[in-house]
Amino acid sequence: MQLEEPRTALPTTTLSAVWHGMGDLRLEQQPLAAMGPMDVMVDVVGCGVCATDLHLLDGSISLYRPPRVLGHEVSGVVRAVGSAVSHVSPGDAVALDTSVPCNTCFYCREGRPFNCPHRIPVNAGFSEYNVVPASVVYKLPPGVPPSLGVLAEPLSCAIHAVERGEIRPADSVAIIGAGALGLLVLAVARLRGATHIVVSDLDAGRRQVALQLGASRAIDPSAESLLSVAREMTDGRGVDCAFEAVGTQATIEQAFELPRQGGTLVQVSVPPVSARPSLPAYELFSRELTIRGSYIRTNEFRRAVDLLGTLDLSPLITHHFALPRIHDAIEAACTRQGIRVVVGQA
Repeated sequence: MQLEEPRTALPTTTLSAVWHGMGDLRLEQQPLAAMGPMDVMVDVVGCGVCATDLHLLDGSISLYRPPRVLGHEVSGVVRAVGSAVSHVSPGDAVALDTSVPCNTCFYCREGRPFNCPHRIPVNAGFSEYNVVPASVVYKLPPGVPPSLGVLAEPLSCAIHAVERGEIRPADSVAIIGAGALGLLVLAVARLRGATHIVVSDLDAGRRQVALQLGASRAIDPSAESLLSVAREMTDGRGVDCAFEAVGTQATIEQAFELPRQGGTLVQVSVPPVSARPSLPAYELFSRELTIRGSYIRTNEFRRAVDLLGTLDLSPLITHHFALPRIHDAIEAACTRQGIRVVVGQA
């Protein structure tokens, strides 16, 4: 009689970085939720450190109440699936969406799930393992390593921002900030057909990556005037669409100057709640500007996952820290080291 090979027991706990309030992030062993028929257990390979995480830690925004495991740009490998899950299997490389909406409120029925007042965040990316609903699990395209799946979430936000900007072929674009989100907006704007794109950032390494991703110009705002460059490349008009991807009062005010008459400004950054930009109301009227916020996304996550199989975004991941070094990762992100800092497997 042939003996069955023993099954490897699934983990019941996970090491996680738990946020307990302003500046208080602790490594703790946490229980994992029991697997249901429509759940998936994922070995976390990586989780990007986002500006939202930093703002929660420094107290400048208050999306949630502590204690809470942070991290929402999550990728990994499926370890186990519930009995009713059929779209992924153990061993699949996946990216995880961040929450589950109620699907019955006004905003859900208007196609705005991230405005849902009953939305339940399900990811805890600064962990060894996640147990999540199958609905948030997306299989990565063939050949895309799980380490790159961390970019699916910010890429989906970039797609949403470019759609909010209504970019058309041959449009001119200015982007303030060449962090991960600004660079992803650049990549998507190129795909939408923008032909003249100027990017502004203080960091020379980020400017170089902007040029690699297709920027027409990448300028140092301490040495050149972004407004002058934007007007120079548009015969004095100003750009069709400007994207603000830094999140300070000063950069939002600067971005207001960049669009042409009838142009558009999209704020895609995560500013602190204290930011109060001063915008000249008469110019808003006389220039007929359109100003739009871009809050997370609607249904762009699937398209972002598919695009990971087309775009070479590997230059954006510059720093990687094992989970026990989470505090070093936060420090690196706070001090703008590299582009995207990732926490995950050693």
